[in-house]
Amino acid sequence: MSATKSNLTEIAESQLNVVRLLIERVDEKASGRLVEMMLRAGSIFVTGQGRSGLIAQCLATRLAQMGLNVYIPGHAICRKIEKGDLLIAISCRGTTRTTVEFARIAKDVGAEVAVVTAFKKSTLTELANHVVLIPSNDADIRAQSRDIVGPENNTLFEETALLYFDALVVILLGRKGISKSIISQRHTNLE
Repeated sequence: MSATKSNLTEIAESQLNVVRLLIERVDEKASGRLVEMMLRAGSIFVTGQGRSGLIAQCLATRLAQMGLNVYIPGHAICRKIEKGDLLIAISCRGTTRTTVEFARIAKDVGAEVAVVTAFKKSTLTELANHVVLIPSNDADIRAQSRDIVGPENNTLFEETALLYFDALVVILLGRKGISKSIISQRHTNLE
């Protein structure tokens, strides 16, 4: 039993070390600009597909709990995106068709598009007004990620993105002068 716990701990520590390194590589200025875009947006639309979509839902939930106007494209209550709005598109490779199409639509109506991705050059980054890079495809990162399950850069990207967006929410709360307790107060009771 203790050998299993030790192995689990070692595996988790290995993953956390790589995620920590990735977080350190995220450009602070790029993150600051994303915060500014979020603060001035009329409404925020958050999208991603697959596991990136789950990360998008986590971010959207936190933003809604803050009291921001936030929508997830494809959901029945999603209104149309307009000029003055912001689409945050989350995609490891930046090539997911649905996410790319949502970015095209946002650009066509004059909304801003912020992309969070692992790859500097992609169809999605070409559509972006702003890019935040989580460089999970760097060779040294891939070499250190021996315990990651699934496509290494995708899994690392998603794990890092979840922590990144939670940290970004804390920064947003501070910038808006909102207590962190609001997140708990507005947590759903329809469970």
